[in-house]
Amino acid sequence: MDIEIKQRSLQTVNSYRHFARHYHQGPYTHFTHRVIAEYFPSICQTLGIHPKSVLDLACGSGEFAIDLALKGLRVSAIDQSASLLRIARAQAKAAGAGVQFVRADMSAFELPERFDAVTCFFDSLNYLLSVRQLTGAFTCAWQQLNPGGYFIFDMNTIYGLAVLWQRFPVIIQQETDDYLEVAQNTCDYENLIASMRLIMFEKNGDKWDRYEELHRERGYALEDVLLLLERVGFETQFIFGDPLNQRPLAEKDGRMWIAAHRQS
Repeated sequence: MDIEIKQRSLQTVNSYRHFARHYHQGPYTHFTHRVIAEYFPSICQTLGIHPKSVLDLACGSGEFAIDLALKGLRVSAIDQSASLLRIARAQAKAAGAGVQFVRADMSAFELPERFDAVTCFFDSLNYLLSVRQLTGAFTCAWQQLNPGGYFIFDMNTIYGLAVLWQRFPVIIQQETDDYLEVAQNTCDYENLIASMRLIMFEKNGDKWDRYEELHRERGYALEDVLLLLERVGFETQFIFGDPLNQRPLAEKDGRMWIAAHRQS
């Protein structure tokens, strides 16, 4: 059953509206496929866990949640984008996967079920631009976990957003005979907020339609992330720069991987 719940403040952003279909069809889901095939299994092996139920936050077009459901897990998945959830629900139906999709703000929601693991991948937590929102997401994750459960997530580092993103101020992300996508990257260094302006051109007969979306991510210092997790009640189990080889986070890593444990 699919649910759309009321919550304290559903985020109203322009991201993933028109862009949703191109996100799903483009190269972005390559990362999700690596999460499915490599990262998540490796993390579970490192932790020594075999979760039977998972809540996936910011599930996007649903590939990760659907894969887990097809493997026999009980899966719920949350996203705030109605456009992405339409794609996810259609994919799940076609695959025969029983995923409960919920439209909700991942920083302010509550579900009646509890889970063995809560996940949030592809730097989705960086879209939360205030400490209050990030704390809210950590709190919701803690509340949705069974005692002994794990919150597993990745985030872009400050170095990743402020340096690595900015190496390519303008880049063509996708280009086909009927679609062109250009990204313009900028950074507010004072507030540690990186912006990616997507300019999309779709062929419509003998004309081209133009659309724009703005995606913004905030970089958080590792020390602040760990402090917020601790305040919520989590115990951090590991911090990796690469979970496949269990390499510790390095100064110039663009992404950090964290597993946090709810003891009780």
